[in-house]
Amino acid sequence: MEIVESLLGRRSLAVLLLLALVAAALPLSILSGTVYKPWDVLRLLQEGSSDAGIVLALRARRAFVALLVGALLGGAGALTQASFRNPMASPFTLGISQASALGVAVALVTGIGGTGGAWVLTFSRPTLIALFAFAFAVVQVFVVLALSWKAGLDPRALVLSSIAISFVYQAALYLMQYLVLNEVQLATVIFWTFGDLGRAGWSELGVLAAGASALLPVYVAFHKDLDLLSFGDELAASSGVSPRATRLVVTLVAALGAALATAFVGILAFLCLVSPHLARLFVGGRHRYLVPASMLTGSLLLLVSDAASRSVLSPVVLPVGIVLSLIGAPVLVALLLRGSGRAPT
Repeated sequence: MEIVESLLGRRSLAVLLLLALVAAALPLSILSGTVYKPWDVLRLLQEGSSDAGIVLALRARRAFVALLVGALLGGAGALTQASFRNPMASPFTLGISQASALGVAVALVTGIGGTGGAWVLTFSRPTLIALFAFAFAVVQVFVVLALSWKAGLDPRALVLSSIAISFVYQAALYLMQYLVLNEVQLATVIFWTFGDLGRAGWSELGVLAAGASALLPVYVAFHKDLDLLSFGDELAASSGVSPRATRLVVTLVAALGAALATAFVGILAFLCLVSPHLARLFVGGRHRYLVPASMLTGSLLLLVSDAASRSVLSPVVLPVGIVLSLIGAPVLVALLLRGSGRAPT
C-alpha cells in the first residue's frame, strides 16, 4: 500500500478508492429491490428466466440515473462552495434547486414539456423540461449574484437571504398546485418533489447522460480557478483571474448541472451540500481532487440511498429524497461539529 501511495499520491489513491466503491455500489443497487432480492435475481439469471432481464433493465436504468444525478449534484456543490467561499453554499441552499423545480412545474402544467396524470409524470419533451429548469435556475443565479455584488452581503447573510428567496419559489409552486392541479395530479407532483429516481425513463436518461458528459469535465476544468477563489478575491485577481466573471461562469455551470438533475428526479436536498464535505475528508481542499471526489461521493450516496429506499420497508418504495435527507442531515451536523465544514485554506 505504501508503494502504491508513493506512486499515485494519497489524494489520487483516495479518488481511486471512491471510484472502486461506486463501481461496487452500482451492481448492488441493480440487484437490490422490493420484490426480487439479490439472491432471487441471481437465481433467475441461473434459470435463464425472462423476468431477470426485465428486472435488471428497470433497475439498471434507475441505478444509472442515480450515478449521473449524484455526480452532477455533488460536483455542483463543490463548485458553489468554492465560488462563494462558504461551506453552507449549494444549489439547494442558494435556492437554485427550488427555482428549477418551479420551472419544471410550469413546463408540466402548461403541457409544453409533459403532463402529470394518474400517478404518472410523462416527460414528452425531456429537453424542454431541462431548459425550463435551467431558465428558472438562471434567474435565481443572478438574484444571488446581485445580492453578493450590489448588496454586499457576507457569505453567511447571502445563504440566509437565498434560503428566504427559495421560500418564494416554494410558495409559487404550492400556489400552482393548489389552483391548477386536481387531487391525483397534485399527489403525483408532490411525490416527485420528494425526489424520485423512478420517474426518469430511457429518454430522460439519455438527456442526463448527454448533459453529464458535457458538464462533468467542465466541473473539473475549473479546479485552478476554484483554488484561487477559495483563497480570496484579492489573490485571484493578482493571479490574473477575474473573481466576478469566474464566479458568474462557475455558478451558471453549477446551476445547469443542478437544473438538469432536478428536472427529472425532483429536489434532493442534502446531496449537493454533504458530498463536498465528505469528499474533503478524503482528499483535502485542492479542487483538482475535491471536485471529482465530490462527484463520486454524490453518486455513491445516491446509489446507497436508493438501494435503502427500496429495501428498508419492502415492498414499500420510499422516495429517495426522504432517505437521503435522513442520512445526510445527521452526517452534515456531525461534520460541522467536528470542524470539517470550514472552508479550506
